[in-house]
Order: sequence, then C-alpha cells, then structure tokens
Amino acid sequence: MVFTAMATFVVGLAVVAAKTGARAGTGLPLVAASAPTVTVSQGGQGGNNGGTGKQEVAAPVGTWSARPSQALNARLTEALQAALGTRTAHLSVGVADLATGAEALFQRGERYEAGGITRADILAALLYQYQQSRPAMDSTDFGLAAEMIESGSRPATATATASLWKAIGQGDGLTAANQALGLTDTTPGPGSAWRRTGTTAADQLQLLADLAATRSVLNPASRACELGLMIRAAAVRPSDPAAAASLGASYAVNGGRQADLPGFVINRLSIIERAGHELLVVVLSRNWPTQAAGRSAVRAADAAAVSSMAGTL
Repeated sequence: MVFTAMATFVVGLAVVAAKTGARAGTGLPLVAASAPTVTVSQGGQGGNNGGTGKQEVAAPVGTWSARPSQALNARLTEALQAALGTRTAHLSVGVADLATGAEALFQRGERYEAGGITRADILAALLYQYQQSRPAMDSTDFGLAAEMIESGSRPATATATASLWKAIGQGDGLTAANQALGLTDTTPGPGSAWRRTGTTAADQLQLLADLAATRSVLNPASRACELGLMIRAAAVRPSDPAAAASLGASYAVNGGRQADLPGFVINRLSIIERAGHELLVVVLSRNWPTQAAGRSAVRAADAAAVSSMAGTL
C-alpha cells in the first residue's frame, strides 16, 4: 500500500488561479532530498531488460481498472449537494478506492483548465520518458523537478516547470506519454502555455492511479520518485489543517497563484488514507468570487467525496 511504505500522508496538489496576480503554481517531484541522481529502472513493472536501453512494457496501457458505479455516482452527487448546495455548479469531482477500483464521478463530462496541477502530469511524462531510453534521472532534471514540486509560488518554480515542459517535448511529449498512461481526455496547452492544459476529473483519477497503483505503466522507482517529492513537499510546507481534521488524515497542499480565468480556480489532487484504504480524490473547480470561498468549497468537496465511499471501505 502507498502509505505503508511512505507513511500516512494525504498527498495534495492545490492550484489557485486568481483573476489578477503573478503566474505560479505547484508541481510534483522525485525521492531523496540529497540524491544527485535518481535511478529509474527500465521496464513497465520495474524490471531491467538486460541493459539494451529499450523499454519492454510488461503491462498494457491503462493497467489500473476502475469500476464505475451508477449507485456510487448518485451517492457522491447526494453528498456534494448536501455539503455545497448550488456551489456544486463550480465543481467536477472524482473519487476512487485504490484497493477495489470502485469509482464515482460528479459532472464527469465537464472539462476544466488544469493550471498548476499540470505539473503532476509533466513529471509523470518525464519519468515515463526516462523509462523508455535512459537508466537514471540526472541531477539537473532532479533539481528542476524538486523546484517544480516543492517550492510553491515563486518565479523559480515557474521557470523550472517551463524547462521540464520543454524537456518532455511540450504538448506533443505530454500527449504521447498520456496515451501510455491512459489519460484520454487531456489536451495540452499550446506552445509554451502548459498552464492552459484542459482535463477532466476522470483523467486526473487515472493519473493518480498511475502514481499510486502497483499495476501501472510507471515502474516502482518512477512512482516512488514522484510520490516522494510530493510527500516531502507536504512535510516541508504543511497547510490546510482544517482538511486534516475533517478527513481524519494528515493533509498538506502545494499551492500557487496565477492570472487565469475570471474569478478563482482551485484544483486539487489527493491521496487519502482512510480505514486502511487509499482513496484517490480529484476536485476541479472554477469561477469562485474569492480564494477563501473556493478553498472552503474544495475542502468540503474532498470530505463529501470520502464520505460517499464509506460503503466500499
């Protein structure tokens, strides 16, 4: 289980986009803080292919199998409406039980601008590309990834993200990696505009599964790399204690601010341990009148999503 190996954390990514303000955000990185390189063993399940430099993907695309349920969709809708009322118009939410594959989605077909959470996808794409052709994450890319994931809202973070976006081949590279990762409804932003990437809650659930599930196109070293940086960022910059109290788990968020659509946009990806299960939770949202209103609503949506899965735990 994810948290058996990495301790009990809720791994979160929150990105706040304001009508005004400097562009910035969050991201996701690798494992050890002091390591100059991070070894990424080749092969879809982490096995080495004899040093040929070519990846042999042992598992097919989309190895984690979700089990959509109309009953769980209805339960999630009911929980969200009870918690948020008309504010649900601003949200698309997804939740899945990693152990059972049980999945529920609210406003599944709604597309949202990913903004800063694109960083999670960028790092996953980079790690997948390393699996394909190179045995180790070099110190330069490691440093950029750590900056991208851990440092929050500052110019260097945006610079690091832009560098890794270019390194993966921008939108074309992201699209190719996402095909392998099983993300079928994520459209990269044009040119250098990685923040303009469009996505859905279902695709972001798949990305979380790629990072957390044992059956994944990303091998164990790659998954540990990204989750390790996320957890380290959570430990260094803990925030949002109200969410921890309401969900009954340690909670931390990587946050950022960027000029974007009218109003505030807050997106969050979380892995929450509850009753011995890992729950994957995605909240995409937009058009909040204030940052505080958006954050409050997203916390409520997280809690509602977890409560809606009570019958699967």
